[in-house]
Amino acid sequence: MKNSPDNKNRDIRYDKIKHLVEVDDDNLAVFSIESSVMKELYIAENANIDKNYIESLIHILELNRTPGIENPKTYETNQEVEEENNRILGKIKWVVTEYDKIRILKIFETNKTIFAIIKSNTQLEHTVDNILGYYYDLDEIPKSLF
Repeated sequence: MKNSPDNKNRDIRYDKIKHLVEVDDDNLAVFSIESSVMKELYIAENANIDKNYIESLIHILELNRTPGIENPKTYETNQEVEEENNRILGKIKWVVTEYDKIRILKIFETNKTIFAIIKSNTQLEHTVDNILGYYYDLDEIPKSLF
């Protein structure tokens, strides 16, 4: 149902994360992967990257990979482990990966994964902390994050 509260909250969250590339020079791009396909790509105006760069990241890091397609038996084993982990820990909400040139924040939703590409070697509290705090705050969208 398009107008359900859950769909509305997801839309608000994505609008908020999209806004981050407009207000912070350290946030280079944001996009989502849904069913192994890139969706909703937004690149910061002053970022020296383009869609081809993002697509190469997706390819190099296998960000759109769906576990188990190549080897269903392995996937079943991994799925059993994942189900046990979910029972004990709950589902994973987000992950940060740091490289020499970029930082990647992955936010896991039920039907998609949202990726924020951030300048590397920036203070976590000025990038990741702000993004996560802003993303999970479901109040009205502020005019400026900072």
